[in-house]
Order: sequence, then structure tokens, then C-alpha cells
Amino acid sequence: MLWTSTLRDFIQKHINDDTSSLLLSARKYPDIDVPFAVDQIEARKRLKNKLHEWYANPDIITGGRIPAEQCSSEQTARYKRSIIEGESLCDMTGGMGVDFWYMTEGMTKAIYTERQSHLCEAARHNFSVLDDGTHPSIEIRNGDGRDMPIPTVDVIYLDPARRATDGSRVYAIEDCEPNIIEWQDELLAHAKSVVTKVSPMVDITDALRKLRNVAEVHVVAVKNECKEVLFVQKAEKADSDVTVHCVDFLSAKRFDYSFILSDETSVSVSEIGRYLYEPDVTLMKAQAFATLCSRYAIAQLDYDTRLMTSSELVADFPGRIFVIDETIPFSSKTLKQLRKIIPQANIATRNFIISADELRKRTGIRDGGDVYLFGAKVNGLGDTLLKCSKI
Repeated sequence: MLWTSTLRDFIQKHINDDTSSLLLSARKYPDIDVPFAVDQIEARKRLKNKLHEWYANPDIITGGRIPAEQCSSEQTARYKRSIIEGESLCDMTGGMGVDFWYMTEGMTKAIYTERQSHLCEAARHNFSVLDDGTHPSIEIRNGDGRDMPIPTVDVIYLDPARRATDGSRVYAIEDCEPNIIEWQDELLAHAKSVVTKVSPMVDITDALRKLRNVAEVHVVAVKNECKEVLFVQKAEKADSDVTVHCVDFLSAKRFDYSFILSDETSVSVSEIGRYLYEPDVTLMKAQAFATLCSRYAIAQLDYDTRLMTSSELVADFPGRIFVIDETIPFSSKTLKQLRKIIPQANIATRNFIISADELRKRTGIRDGGDVYLFGAKVNGLGDTLLKCSKI
């Protein structure tokens, strides 16, 4: 990888250009590897809104579009640094090195491992460019971590690849590469803790059955979009309780909510009240429904309807809050007439007889506006439409 100031300046000059046109005009730039430059431009576009520090540095090499697309944001990488303890870390699936860079800040030993040589080369370059004196001397290992000696460190970190050999996406832990379930005993024998980043689509309950010594689960979102789930395994786990931490980096503040998994028992259900509550996306993913009902003195609309209600306003509820303006029984006749009453609305469904898309199609209601229309199964009422206003 020949990185020069000329190539760097070319990328910066054409950062906002149409890359298809740039490729077609490659002959105009005989001294530039235009395909490589275009790949860097496209990759940088994927970093702009999530990795500002790296995007702002013109000497950063991305490693390609896919690594740039899949890497963590600066917020989520720094969050990982806040949840780990120790002086040494080995990243067994280095990738672009974003998580590794932020997680090893202030440590005394740092080992980056990556199978793809071009990513190792890019990481070596980037770590040198980013060096601000707060990181240790970094050991870079090129190869499959499963074929190398596992170092003894405080923390081992993994971000298994979530694509199958045919290119399709996979979500179950055992389908990712490497398979952490098959490798976990050996990893835990070499580290005090093992932190694994998995897809936000993972089935947390299923994963907990297959991973041993899990002490913490972290569900991490940015602006109410779930980005990743982290499992923290401890070599020496003292008890069977698992603490679940829900974190959402919202526009104006950071949302935090923690609970003990064993406290998630039965939810409270009641008749519909004046207010409707939709939990933050991290709480939905973590299924923190029983603790939400208990802590905020609210109840679900029905046992499998993940929307809550109350007669009195709970202003500090962690999620969206609505006033229920009208309760409309669901029927085919109602759907035919509904557009006359509600010409435009934001539509969502929870535990409902039809999907949100089908509800919109059958009613002809335009999307958007200030009205929120929820289709949900309600205790004592069955399938019901709730016309709401957002607080």
C-alpha cells in the first residue's frame, strides 16, 4: 500500500465528486491509482457521521468500503473502553482497528490480530498517524487468531464476522466467524474477561444459553437505533445473575438503564389509561418489560403487547410518550372509513392482527404528520387502533 501526499491530496480534492465519473476519467490522472482513491472516497463517506476524528484526519487509510461500513462509531468504541478493566488487551478480530484503538487508550499492552494483510497494513499506518502518547506500543499480528498462541491479557475482544461464505448475513453466534461458542473455554483460560460484539439482531436469550460465565450484557444504540450487543464473560464469575445495561446515545443526552436479568419475571397488565408509552429501542431489545412496569408504576396493554399505559403521566419514562386521544375498535368496516377521519398519520403496530404496512395499505392513510396511530392488542378490548398525540 503506497500512501503518498499526492494520493492523499487527490482524495481530499475529490471527496465530494461523483465516484463513477471519477473512475471513467481515470486516464486524466496517470500518476494516481484512481480505483484505490475511489474506494477510499466511498469508504470515507461511511465514516463521516460516525467517526469524526478519523474522517477529519486526511492521512487515515480506511481499509476499504466494507470495513468502513462495519466498524464501530467513535461513541460506541469509547463506550467499550468504559466497561472494561485492566492494563492489557488483545483484539482477535482487528478489522479496521477502531474498537481496538479506543479500547487500548491508557493501557500498557495492546495486541491487534487480523487475518487480512491489507487491514494490518492500514492499521499500522493509522495507529502511527493517530498516536497521541496515550497508547502503548502496539503489537500487530497478521493471521488467524485461532492458529496463533493466545496471549495472556486482562481483556480479549472479538467482533466475529457476520457474513456466511455465500455472502448472506447471519445473526446467531454459532454462525459467525469465528465461532465464539467453540472457542470460549480457551479464551477464558487466557483472559480475565472476554468481550464479544454481536449483531443487534442476535437473540439475547439464546446466546446466554450458549455462552458461559456471562456477567454483563450491553445493548448499545445511537439515536434510538440499536447498533450492537456486547457480551462480557468473566473467567471467574461469582454468581449466576446477569446485569443488562441499556445505553442509547441520543441527540441531546445519553440514556442509561440497567437491570438484573433475573428480575424480569411477569409483567403487569391493566385496562387502557390516558397515556401510552413506547420503550427506548434498547429496552425493547433487552426485553426489560417487567422492570419497566415495576419501576415506573405502569402496565402493558396486554401480555405480549410491548406498549405500556397509565392513567397518570409518568414524565420521566425512558422512551416516547403519547396521549391517547381516541380508542377505535378494529374491524374491516372501520378500516374503510378511517382515512376520512385520519387522512395522515405515523403508523406502527405491536402484537396486532396485521402489519403496519398492511394497515397503511388497507386504510390509504398518508405517512407523516402529527397523528400517531398504533394498532395493538389491548387487554379486554382485543385488536384496537389507538389514535395518539406525541408528548
